Amino acid sequence: MNDSTLRLGLLGFGEAGQRFAEDFVKAGLKNVIAYSRSAAAAGPNDPLRVHAAAIGVELAATPKELCKRANLIIAVTPGKAALPALRSVKRYLGKDHIYVDANTVSVKIIERAATLVEGRTTFVDAAIMSAVPLDGIKAPMLASGPEAARFRDLVAPYGMKVQIVGDKAGAASAMKLIRSVCMKGLAGLLLESLEAAQRCGVRDAVAADMAAFIDDRPFQQVIKRFVCGTAVHASRRIHEMDDALELLKSVGAPTRMTRATHAMFKELIAMGMPERYNGREPDSIEPVLTAIIEARK
Repeated sequence: MNDSTLRLGLLGFGEAGQRFAEDFVKAGLKNVIAYSRSAAAAGPNDPLRVHAAAIGVELAATPKELCKRANLIIAVTPGKAALPALRSVKRYLGKDHIYVDANTVSVKIIERAATLVEGRTTFVDAAIMSAVPLDGIKAPMLASGPEAARFRDLVAPYGMKVQIVGDKAGAASAMKLIRSVCMKGLAGLLLESLEAAQRCGVRDAVAADMAAFIDDRPFQQVIKRFVCGTAVHASRRIHEMDDALELLKSVGAPTRMTRATHAMFKELIAMGMPERYNGREPDSIEPVLTAIIEARK
């Protein structure tokens, strides 16, 4: 397959599928076809079918038709439908197809999906890293799997930005979920700390102070400071968290995230992290993470 023979099929025609289809057509790709059960059932005057015609996308009547007319299939279904959607097209996939699972699912689901089509077709694990309705085809995407680079090279001329993060299916989805641990956890920390700040009448000052700290340096430096500094100074910082917990309780603020932080400091102390580094932060996060993983064994 090369750029001139690319025929795109979208398995799923919700918000993400519609926006991807529209952007690919605008970028000059012809032969864009989509399939979903709701789209296949839509009548001639159904808004979904009218919209598809307006953006230059054809709707397939069956999974078989989708696979017959497309050689690159990007699955953008709800996460719970990822495996059922793959099973609906599996029998029609062949060596000339590339199947890209871009659904938000667990690594186990991706691994099961890859196993389902092993030896039958090319499988790529993909993770969309921003909101498709907002960013469309330019939404950053991670991809992994032995043939992930083929997928990247096919869609790059149309403006899709794909970063290869591994040669094993599951790596892209793992990276997205691990990123969510930080980003969603950060949201929880902000809510907890800012609610306490508002209860104490210092919300704006606290928000400005936190923003100034983050804005003051590249976040790569913040990562090193937080990881290395926490390991080295856990004994001192746990006492600060004792006082923070006392304050939150006194003003009636939630303490869930702060209690988790306190428990993390306690665990690092039990691992002997402060003594290991004797007050001196290492030059990178690697030895800290290695030591923590070894301690958990």
